[in-house]
Amino acid sequence: MSKKEGLIFANARAKSKENNLMSEERLHRIVESKTVADAMRVLAEMNYAGGMTVEGEDFYSLLSEEERLATAFVTEAAPKGIGFECFFMRNDYHNAKVLLKAKYGSIEDVSEMILPDGNISFAELKRRFEDGKTDFDPFLDGAVKKIERLFAEGKGTPRAIDVEIDKAMYENVKSRMPSCDACIRRYFEAQVDLINIESWLRCQKIGPSLFEGGFLTGGTISYKQFYDCKAETDKFLKLVSSTDYKPFVEKLSDSLTVYETARDDFLLKIISKDKADMFSVAPVLGYYLAKVNEVRILRVILVSIKNKIAPEEMKKRVRALYA
Repeated sequence: MSKKEGLIFANARAKSKENNLMSEERLHRIVESKTVADAMRVLAEMNYAGGMTVEGEDFYSLLSEEERLATAFVTEAAPKGIGFECFFMRNDYHNAKVLLKAKYGSIEDVSEMILPDGNISFAELKRRFEDGKTDFDPFLDGAVKKIERLFAEGKGTPRAIDVEIDKAMYENVKSRMPSCDACIRRYFEAQVDLINIESWLRCQKIGPSLFEGGFLTGGTISYKQFYDCKAETDKFLKLVSSTDYKPFVEKLSDSLTVYETARDDFLLKIISKDKADMFSVAPVLGYYLAKVNEVRILRVILVSIKNKIAPEEMKKRVRALYA
């Protein structure tokens, strides 16, 4: 089967799976649930996570399994060499952060911090870290070695782990972009730009000099463009207004939670606008991102129910469903 034929077949399978995505009606029922048990009954009706049974109200395991199944489907169904592995890196690099924070922070139980397997299983990733053999990924290996030096010099912090691992991941993604589908390239360019915009804002509050060290490459807005804004917010807003991210200008004065929600919605729309094109990666990729987005939404809602947060407040934090 050719790559083109394989993509059409994968898209057809993904389209059939879209019927199993969370409907607004079911989402509303979950938001209005009085207890976690009530919400999980709605998920049971959907045969969530393949009908997996969990102890008590362990929704974390249920959601992780649902995401794992979605990743397994795309890994098996989608043709290789068109960039899908870039989306699975998020879990690999997150789990690398977990292992490093466990090592340097003496954290014994990291089970609730781990994301489902990405391109490599967590067990295999953990084994390689323990053996000191992270050179299977040169970008990750470079970051790990730098983090080791920082902690050896007494300069290591949890933030340093986050910054160096994130930079390594986006360098890895950037290296793969020339061979990726156009919508995948645009997705990651926008993701990098929007993270850098958020980072610039955060750094104005905690220390503008921190922005340079955490700047991610691979976007369309250069470091020089950010640097030329100095600490002048008006210049920064003018810069953002001159790009495709102009709609975010009014969001920048809101809480960063509102901004992050709008950011994720924007990224989903990059893919969803082409979801009917069976000759592109959009349908199968759209299904995968919709499922990951759905799991995030449910995690926010279930944590909110557990902590007795009002439904009105929950809705502010909920990202748009794939539509």
